[in-house]
Amino acid sequence: MAVSNSISKSFPPLGRAEAKRLVEDQVPTLRIVARGLYRDRADADDLVQDVIERALQVLDRIDPNVNPRGFLVTILHNLHIDRCRSRARRGIHVPAHDVPLVAEEAAPEPAWAALGVDELREGILQLSPELGSAYRMFALEGRPYDEIAAKLGISKATVGTRLLRARARLKEILSAKLTGAKP
Repeated sequence: MAVSNSISKSFPPLGRAEAKRLVEDQVPTLRIVARGLYRDRADADDLVQDVIERALQVLDRIDPNVNPRGFLVTILHNLHIDRCRSRARRGIHVPAHDVPLVAEEAAPEPAWAALGVDELREGILQLSPELGSAYRMFALEGRPYDEIAAKLGISKATVGTRLLRARARLKEILSAKLTGAKP
């Protein structure tokens, strides 16, 4: 069973105005997709321009009933893959002045990495009862805001506020533990 390709057949050509409208209507979508693929706006806009050029070259061979968005996004993805492959073949060029002469030392381990579960539990015990109970239910028991709100008889917004305050206070407590200062 042969699968037909919408580009392999020749269809009655779309009128110039209809073809232009077909492509122009999809430009915002193409830009969104291209900007999702590239961090650089100029690269994304270049890709969209290439898609438009490619689409206009083959419009006379496109089935008028085909989904124009899908067709153009497929062209965009294929062009993007081609560009990625091309860049990979060329390799990454690193100018000689950017190459460090001496290997960099490994970054020291952050101080908070020395904290264990026991220190965390001690910190939670130092929280006020209302902050501690909300934090325990959420962080340790994995309960959702709705359930915490119902259990404590408060609103969901209050649960969020208490969790925010509990995290800030817990950060103060644990930071003080690391530095040896009084919280």
